[in-house]
Amino acid sequence: MPLTPEEKAARKRERMIEKAREFQLGTYSRKFVANVFQRMIRAEYAALPACHDSAVVDGEMAIVYRKVGQVVCVTCGKVCRWDDSKQVNTGHFLAGRSFSILYEEDNVMPQCVRCNLHLSGNQNAYRMWMLFVRGPDAVERLERLKQQSVSFSRSELVDMRIEFTKRLRAAEERMKGSP
Repeated sequence: MPLTPEEKAARKRERMIEKAREFQLGTYSRKFVANVFQRMIRAEYAALPACHDSAVVDGEMAIVYRKVGQVVCVTCGKVCRWDDSKQVNTGHFLAGRSFSILYEEDNVMPQCVRCNLHLSGNQNAYRMWMLFVRGPDAVERLERLKQQSVSFSRSELVDMRIEFTKRLRAAEERMKGSP
């Protein structure tokens, strides 16, 4: 008798948990979960309808146009394809490898490689964008959250990876259906 989709998903999850046991939690998180999370963030942003987005350009808030499949660097306004890893990353407003903010969606947005890596996140511009777009309450919440200690089990990390992968695929499908 063939397996139901739920049974197949449960078996796949168990295999993923077994594979995760081969790694330390931090290594599994960095190699398997963070990568999917960051791609998902960029893909969901790029799958939104074409529009004018807010970004910091030359130290001032500006409006930048992007098409479906593109993202805008929130700290300089550069427009890139969402999946071009040589051009764009997913930058964290509050840096650090603390699990309490690592997968916090309000803490991440697309950033070009120059701003994220070479300018160490371009923090002054990122703070300006966060305060303008997300507001001071969101910034304060993230700053408090960063002080907390959070840990995830292997099964929680696997579940996060599964969920992020589903959301990534859904965003990619939405982009395929857009003009």
